[in-house]
Amino acid sequence: MRIVMGPSDRMLALLCCLAHQGTPMTVRALAESTNQPTSTAYRHLRQLLAWGMISEREGGSYAPGPQAVRLQQGFINRNDLLRWARPVLTELTDITQESSALLMAVRDHALCVEMIDSPQPLRCCYHRGQVQPLIRGASARALLAFMTDEERTMAMTLYSEAERKEAMMGLDEIRAQGVAVSLGEIDKGIWGASAPVFNSRGRLKAVVSIMAPELRTRNRTTWIAEQTRNSAQRLGELLE
Repeated sequence: MRIVMGPSDRMLALLCCLAHQGTPMTVRALAESTNQPTSTAYRHLRQLLAWGMISEREGGSYAPGPQAVRLQQGFINRNDLLRWARPVLTELTDITQESSALLMAVRDHALCVEMIDSPQPLRCCYHRGQVQPLIRGASARALLAFMTDEERTMAMTLYSEAERKEAMMGLDEIRAQGVAVSLGEIDKGIWGASAPVFNSRGRLKAVVSIMAPELRTRNRTTWIAEQTRNSAQRLGELLE
């Protein structure tokens, strides 16, 4: 399936690219990263600049702008999913003593929108706002497994055929078990478990994930996976 990008898609691609990068980018780098002509990228950047969605730095590079703060605050303060997620994740971390997170699918990536750190000194280096490819790791595979066919097809279009085939492996098993697990797929030595969060209409909203050093999960992976699944179900029951 070939996706044809319209003007709005190109503009949003530039904005998302800046958000993912984390550092200022030049027009040329943005154009190359989003597969569009430099002249087109420049035209869209001027529009984003006028609306305060991006800011221009000395030397001609660009970064997210002041409107990003308003968007972030609006998402944090008015999103029912986040309102209920923090106490559920806090309880999950208290029970397991491991880091817990809430991740959502954003086009072809999994985005961490909430995170509760483990109280233990040795813990995962992960943070809110971090993204990972939607083809690797327990969180990504849980999202893929419980997406609709249309959502999954759209998410996979930007990956190679080999990556798509690998990502599709084992999804039936994940759906049957209600939880995905992984070891070392994102960071070496890190074990993870993720379970889907559905709202009252049965729509996938996010996944609840646990991540921990593999050495601490030995002999209790089944129990941690069960706690993760229970927390995801409880969060879903709180949603309308």
